[in-house]
Amino acid sequence: MKKILLSVIASFVLVAPASAEVAVLAAPLQAASLHAGAFDMVAYRVDLPDGAHEVTAMFRDRMDGEPQRVVMRLEDQDEVQFSMPGALQMTYTFARVADAVEIWAQPAPAEFASR
Repeated sequence: MKKILLSVIASFVLVAPASAEVAVLAAPLQAASLHAGAFDMVAYRVDLPDGAHEVTAMFRDRMDGEPQRVVMRLEDQDEVQFSMPGALQMTYTFARVADAVEIWAQPAPAEFASR
């Protein structure tokens, strides 16, 4: 009985991160939004002649109306993680997966969020 209970608990723990909201940019100029933590974010990508993707994301704090712009270049299998100034408790990840860009947010580890 304990083995079954532990297996069920482990399966929930392993599935939980995959159920987080993920924004996918599957085509050039396609926009997607993400609403996690204190920020709303919208992003789009442009395909560059050398095969890289240039991703532009606009973040807006729900309490402060001033948007913040982030631009990054992603080549195949690149991944960028960062937190927004003043909101270190949430980490945003932009990952190039094949010909798409996946974007998600997750709570930052406690040692980073407390800095």
